[in-house]
Amino acid sequence: MDFKKFWKESTFGYIVNRIVLAIVIIVGLAMITLFIIDIYTHHGETETVPDLRGLYINEAEEMLSNHGLFPEIIDSVFDKDKKLGTIIDQIPGPNSSVKKNRPIFLIINSKQIKQIPVPDFRDISFRQATSMIKAIGLNVSRVEYKPSEYKDLVIDLKYNGLSVTPGMRIPVGSMMILVVGNGLGLGNSMVPPLKGMTLEDAKLIVMADSLIVGSVIYDIEPSGDESDYIIYRQRPRDGKTVSSGSRIDVWLSKDRSMLEKTFEEDNEETTKESEEEFF
Repeated sequence: MDFKKFWKESTFGYIVNRIVLAIVIIVGLAMITLFIIDIYTHHGETETVPDLRGLYINEAEEMLSNHGLFPEIIDSVFDKDKKLGTIIDQIPGPNSSVKKNRPIFLIINSKQIKQIPVPDFRDISFRQATSMIKAIGLNVSRVEYKPSEYKDLVIDLKYNGLSVTPGMRIPVGSMMILVVGNGLGLGNSMVPPLKGMTLEDAKLIVMADSLIVGSVIYDIEPSGDESDYIIYRQRPRDGKTVSSGSRIDVWLSKDRSMLEKTFEEDNEETTKESEEEFF
């Protein structure tokens, strides 16, 4: 058989010839593609990831650039035991091997101290309040005792020397002062007039008379504008003699016309007191 004639003239030879040629072309293209991919992906070229924990972003960026890498922040959390704005964790971890031009994913500590709303601790036991305060991330620096009707009930909560109203936002880890009732009245006190006052001014007056501000009721819930509200109603009424440590409930509104409003319950209370004094 003439193989040269077979490859050139026979149909079968022609088909086999084209198949072999196609295989050679495919193999060649595959080798060229793999070679290009190796160049593009820096095959075999790796960098050791440095430890970025505890660094600031600008420090991490400079360090990574020396390794042909770059940072990418994926999350922000708050850890009171870490410096604000520093890196808490990284992916991949320190000493990992990665190729150049790859991102290193970072989790950073928030640049601002987290603030939490303070719940209403009044009228609960000292022990329960202490546990709740610690549970939300605050601390009790000391306890102050004041005259009150009931022993070991929380009268007030202070931060930086000022009373904390329910819902007020306080930085995590702050030191608080618990004001607790001692259950020992120091005689009698006369209820001062509080109408027209702000809540903070009223608290100062009430505490000076060895009394306590009890329930605080707003006609419309404030949103950071508590100083615009004034007291338009109080119970007990002003002028009434009560035991030291007694509570005075107050109602507040931004509407000054509420000062002129009368309340049937208050009138009934005054009438009842008059009848008791008469008999």
